[in-house]
Amino acid sequence: MGKELTLSKNQRKKKLTKEMFGWSVFKVTNEVSVFFNTSNENKSSILVSVPKKAVKEAHKRNLLKRRVKEVFRLNAKREKSVDYLVRFNKFVEGFESNLEDFFKNV
Repeated sequence: MGKELTLSKNQRKKKLTKEMFGWSVFKVTNEVSVFFNTSNENKSSILVSVPKKAVKEAHKRNLLKRRVKEVFRLNAKREKSVDYLVRFNKFVEGFESNLEDFFKNV
């Protein structure tokens, strides 16, 4: 079969909790923040938060989520077990290169 092009189920976080905002934070741009914390599981996982208040159009919210997940899939280090929360404050173009650098260096 071909190369796997999706995130596995254990690499996706489904629920946003208040304690996630207490994790270490890194500002990728003024509008994009990445919260991260070490995990007890064997895999890194990601959750992308794009509030409706920040980005009104659903297609733009979905586009941002897809782009972040793809950057994570291609660049996150697999030997570390870290949970990530990527939070957007408004729609941003061209954040991918900064996010790639973050995932390569964490």
